[in-house]
Amino acid sequence: MANSYYSIIEPIIFTASRLEVIANRCFFRPIEMNISNVKILGLLCRKKTMTAKEIMKLAGGTKSNISQRLDYLERKGFIKTQKDVSGDKRKLLVKLTVSGRKKVLEIKENLKKIKLEMEAHFDPKEIKQHYAFFNKLNNLIDLKEKDPSRCNLKINENCQ
Repeated sequence: MANSYYSIIEPIIFTASRLEVIANRCFFRPIEMNISNVKILGLLCRKKTMTAKEIMKLAGGTKSNISQRLDYLERKGFIKTQKDVSGDKRKLLVKLTVSGRKKVLEIKENLKKIKLEMEAHFDPKEIKQHYAFFNKLNNLIDLKEKDPSRCNLKINENCQ
């Protein structure tokens, strides 16, 4: 059982690493963004105003990293931040600007082009199988994130 487990997970881990490199080189760097920036813009696109703390929780990352990302996005004019004057003045409220909405549309269009380019290399049956596999994998990851006690991954005893 352990061998079949590792035969499934190792290619996923290595492929994920390679995809991250390719995504950064071919997609994010040319548009002067990174995955954290895109996550934050995506969150703000769905919800008009968020606190920095909410963004940190949903996007993942440390307080320092999110703060740096927010500073960068604000310097670029994609977001606007302000102190919460109606409640807790320590809260930082974050909103997407018009430029930010345009950037989100640009990102979506670029992702659509990349998706079409990638899917051209697979037949419809393969695409359906890939989507099914990755949906199942993401659901499993979601379960493990919600309940870390369900994460019973064990390191192979032969691995030193």
